[in-house]
Parts: sequence; C-alpha cells; structure tokens
Amino acid sequence: MTFCRLLLLALLFLPYFSVGAFAEVRIGLEGQPELLVAEQTAREPSAQPAETGATTESVSAATPQPSNASAAPGISLRQAEKIALENNLNLLAATYNTRASQAQVDRGRGIYDPMLRVELLSGQQKNQINSQSLPGLTPTQFDTVTLTSDISQQLPSGAAISLSFNNSRTDVDSITTPPLNPEHNSDITLAIVQPLLQGFGKTVTEQEILLSMKDREASVDDLRSEVFNLLATVRNAYYESLRARDDLAFRVASVRVAEQVLRENQARVEVGVLPKVELLEAEVGLKSRQRDLLDADRIYRNALDQLALLLNSESPLQPSMNLEQQKIPLDEEEGFRTSLIHRPDLQRRLRELERIDLERTLSRDQLKPNLDLLASYGRQGIGDGFGDSLSGLSEDDLHTWQLGLSFNYPLGNRAARSDLQRNQVRLKGKQAELQQLKADIRTEVRLAIRQVKVAGSKIEVSRSERELAEEKLEILLGRKAVGLATTRDVLEGEQDLASAQSELVTALADYNKAVTEYLRVTGQLLEHEGVRFAGDLNPNADSSVFSLD
Repeated sequence: MTFCRLLLLALLFLPYFSVGAFAEVRIGLEGQPELLVAEQTAREPSAQPAETGATTESVSAATPQPSNASAAPGISLRQAEKIALENNLNLLAATYNTRASQAQVDRGRGIYDPMLRVELLSGQQKNQINSQSLPGLTPTQFDTVTLTSDISQQLPSGAAISLSFNNSRTDVDSITTPPLNPEHNSDITLAIVQPLLQGFGKTVTEQEILLSMKDREASVDDLRSEVFNLLATVRNAYYESLRARDDLAFRVASVRVAEQVLRENQARVEVGVLPKVELLEAEVGLKSRQRDLLDADRIYRNALDQLALLLNSESPLQPSMNLEQQKIPLDEEEGFRTSLIHRPDLQRRLRELERIDLERTLSRDQLKPNLDLLASYGRQGIGDGFGDSLSGLSEDDLHTWQLGLSFNYPLGNRAARSDLQRNQVRLKGKQAELQQLKADIRTEVRLAIRQVKVAGSKIEVSRSERELAEEKLEILLGRKAVGLATTRDVLEGEQDLASAQSELVTALADYNKAVTEYLRVTGQLLEHEGVRFAGDLNPNADSSVFSLD
C-alpha cells in the first residue's frame, strides 16, 4: 500500500519539475517579467493538479506582484538618445548659454556701427561793450541758435574717421550792428585719427570681437561636452534598465519555482511521506524569493525613473531592446589620436590657450607708445541766410586744414609690462595643463580598453556558469522527484541558477557600459551614434543645435 502511494505521488508531481516546466527561468533574456508568467501558464495549463487548487490560491495571494512595466511605452536606445537630445533640461540650459556667447560676438561687431550725433542749442547772451568809438558802456544782446551734427566710423586699421557739420545763427541787438545781422555761419569738417604704433591694425581694433569668439568656441566645446556626458549617461541608464528588467524576470521565475516546490511538499506532508520540516524549508525558501522579487522590482522601477528623468519624461519609458554583446575595434594608438581631435574637453583647453595667446599679443601692443596721425580739412560759409551760408561752403574760399602727430608714453609703462608678464606665465600654466590632460586621456583610453576586454571575458565565464547551473538544477529536480534530493538542495540549485543568470545580464550590461566609456574617452561617441552639430547659434532660435542621423 505504501509503495502504491509513493508511485502515485511521483506520477502526480513529476510534471512540475520537468525541463519544460522550468523553461520560464531562461525567458528573462528575451521577454518582460509580466509576460513570462502568462506565457508559462498558457503553455502548461494542465501543470496545476486539481488537488492543490486551494493551496495555489493562498500562495499566489501571498506572492508580491511586480510593477506593471508592460504598461509603459517601449523605446529603443536610439529613440532614448533622440528624446534626450531634444528634451533634456541640462542640455537645453547649456544650449542657451552657448547662444548667449554668440550674442556677445554680435555685440563686439558693434564697433563698426556708425555713430550719429545731432545737437540743437538756443541761447542768449547780454553784456556791455567798452569801446573808444562808442560813448560809455554800450549794452549788447546776442541771440544764437546752433545746430551741430556729426557721424563717426571706426576703421579696421584702428583709425577713427568723422564728418561734422555745424550751422549757427547769430542775431545782434546793439547801438552798432554788424553788416550781416542776423549772421548765418556754416562749416563742414572731415577728420581722421590714425594710430601708427599702439592701437594699429585689425587685431587690436577687433580685440573684443576676437576674444568673444574664443569664448564662444569654448562655450561650444562645453556644449559638446554636455552632449558627450548626456549620451553616455543615457546609454548607461538604458543598459541598467535592461539589466534590472531581466533580473526582475529571473526573480519572478524563481518565485514560481519556489511555489511549485511548496505545493509539492504540502501534498507530500499531507499524505505523510515528508516530514513537516521540509514544508517549513519550502515556505522559507518562497518568502526569501518573494523578498528578492520586491528588491528587484524596486530596482527596476528606480532605473526606469532615472531614465525618464534624463529624457525629461513625466512617465517611465520601458526599454524595448535586449542586452547583446556588440563587438567594436579596440586600438590604443588610434583611440588616442582620435581623442586628440574630438574630445571636447581637450578642444576647450586649446581654446583657452588661444585666448591667452591673443591676450599676450594685445599686451605687447600696450608696450608701444601712442603715436597718432591727425588730419582734418574743413570749409566755411557765411551769409545773411541759411541758404547763403550753405552756398558759401562751395563758393567761398574759406577753408581750414590741419596735419600733425600726437605722441604720449607713460615713462616706465609698468602696467603694460606686468600684463604681458602675467599672460606669459598664464600661457605656460595652460600648456602644462594641456600636457597633463593628454597624459590623462592616454591613461583613460588604456583603462577603457582593458575594461572592455575584461567585461567581454566575464560574459563568457557567466555563460558557462549559467549552463552549469541549469544542468545541476535539472539533475536536482530529477533527484527530488524520486526522493533522492531534499527541498534545500533544489532551492539552493535554483538560487545558483538565478544568481548565474543575474551575473550574465550584469556582465552584458557592464560590457555595454564599458563600450560606452571607450567611445566617450576616445571622442567617438557622437560620431558612433550619428549625432551632428547643426551649428545654428542664433540667439533667437529655440531648436536644438544637435540632430541624430
């Protein structure tokens, strides 16, 4: 009778631990956690014996349910990168800063804007004239109206050219009046001041433009650096979401296996073929896996929230790809050469060197004395009316001209010498920093290559460990079915498999993160992902300056 009962139990519960029943553990690499259980249930509707229906309901009610990640929209890595380039707030702020630097360049070009000045004055003067030809002190009144206008223009050579026109009307009220009363006086003058030593040349004249252009180039490099860091962070967050998703799938499958073991042990304890300690062992094993499931679900939801934050999305976005090992060529020398061309932080240091070198050039100019060429030519017209005075400008031979030099120089000129010395020292300091950065980059490239190789080796080891764990668990399930393995043995074998699967997806995620780091340190990340700089720095524009091919 006892033999018949044992045979009946073996035939009843053996399907729970067949290879097909445990296939759901491996689906995590290809599917979503919620779909795993549904697919397994659909494939094996007869795997649940009618005798244990009540037990199944109680176990299912106690099992924590993972988050409903399938409700979130699925996106690929490329879609995530595109959304980040369009919506990330830190990148948007950096873009506005770069456009502000373009506005500063436009401001500098204002030195070539002509300056127009117009002045209109009306006045009166009363005094007394003491003259031998007049009896005593003679009161006299002068009423004047003066119109002054001029326009000036800066030239690239450093010269300033101006054209001025003046017209005045004078009305004299006195015992004696002049022949022209009122008198209209007009004059027009063309003048130029050309620096010959200090301040001569286009570089000195446009120094504000050139300095602001260097600042703009540095700002562009800062923007590119922001994009580098953003893409690297988005990629790492995406791979971490994939790792957490697959690990959650393994934890879901692990709970299902523990539930099956508990159901079997409950049935066997009821018929008296297993001690109650085996039931307690199964219950503890299930609760332990339920705890791990809660942790895995929390980690997955946190990873989705972090990805959504980078994409500036109000709701989580679910990664739709699978973790894969994509091979890339690794070459230290080629990677270092590429980094010298494309690394934005290195390019920014070069912009800083160029700016300081420009400041040094300007400081040398300040060592020169001020020697300016002054030249002017003017004509004058006088008449009893405004039209007569204007006609006199061309008809009368009333002209003035001046030609000369103006020289000044601060004796000692310590201010200019100190500025030059300071810029020379700053230049040496920046050159030392640049050399140190190049050494750091070479080390970073070497470390990144080493990390990619080690991560690739870990994948192979993890695959072997997973295959071994699968083989061991299959053997343990068979031994458990015939009473040759305990519940602890099966649960430990299942835990080893879950750990091996988690190690594999972690190794795959770490490998992809290592590839991202290699692309970042070698400056190839933007080119590899097809990100192009549009170059539209118009301060009035609102569109992104980066696009994804």
